Amino acid sequence: MKINSDYFLENLKTNFNDVNIIFLYGNNLGLIEILYKEVLDILKININDPFSVSKIDSEEFKDHPWVLLDNVSTLSMFSEKRYVLLDIMNISITKDIENIILKTIEKEDNNYLLLIKGGNLKQRTFIKYLENIKNIMIVPCYEEKLKTIYNEITSLFSKHKLSFKEDFINSLSVKFNSDSLNNKMEIEKLDSFLTNNKDVTEKMIFTLISKNENVNFNKVVEYCTNGNVNDALNYFERIYDNQNSGITLIRLFVNHFKLIEKILLRTNKDKNLVKVVENIRPPIFFKKKEFVIFQCKIWNLKSINIILSRLINLELKCKLNSINEKTLLSQFILSTSVLIRNRIKP
Repeated sequence: MKINSDYFLENLKTNFNDVNIIFLYGNNLGLIEILYKEVLDILKININDPFSVSKIDSEEFKDHPWVLLDNVSTLSMFSEKRYVLLDIMNISITKDIENIILKTIEKEDNNYLLLIKGGNLKQRTFIKYLENIKNIMIVPCYEEKLKTIYNEITSLFSKHKLSFKEDFINSLSVKFNSDSLNNKMEIEKLDSFLTNNKDVTEKMIFTLISKNENVNFNKVVEYCTNGNVNDALNYFERIYDNQNSGITLIRLFVNHFKLIEKILLRTNKDKNLVKVVENIRPPIFFKKKEFVIFQCKIWNLKSINIILSRLINLELKCKLNSINEKTLLSQFILSTSVLIRNRIKP
């Protein structure tokens, strides 16, 4: 059954015994991560217990899809259930993968719980089929709404006995992200700031949260370089007018491709890709490592060189013709995300 993300955790607490599969998916990757961790905490799943828990990442599943059914069919030695954690956030869901998942969840018993992180899925028929299965909780995780952000900020100001105009709170809300995990960290940062500073002004708060600008633009880079054409363009359209300059976005694209180039150069010297990513300096944030590895597998040095040349020309054009900056950036995002989508093997 399909469950709203707002009510999922309470529903899980009361209906856990009737559930074999939990499927988290959507374009709000941060919310997926938050709910995933909450499930682990609520169900007291020890991810380091190899006797009761199996972890399957996207690369393993793509190369050996049969491993899912094998793990679901394996009985736990020391607990009532076998917990299988499947992460397919960074692979394309093909018909074969759909069939493997559907075949696996046909196994109706209480000996296992399959927890899936599915990312942003487009297969409506597949999702519709899952919604009608009685022993599954399917939870769509959509972008954080401005109203939700507004309410959290208002609640935080109330906690610290602060009063600001509605226009200021609205302007502040736009500076936040559509990703729930990023917003959670920003709210915690703001909470800490308000706790340690008594004489607070609107300018001080706005400056603090305005530093979140790169986080917003990073989502555009992430969607684009994952081949998510619609998400990349829609998110860019939603946030562009509230950012200071598109040059910041161009620089973030350059940084992304320079990082992939750096890793590929080191990997070409007979080194293991995963090992290079693990040891590179400055270190890559652990939640981005799988994404970076995925990027390294779909790009090569020649194509990266072409993209970097395009970015140099794009920055020059934007500086010479700032009026058309938004159009120029949109064209680059569209062409690049389509190129990457075609590079990703189905």
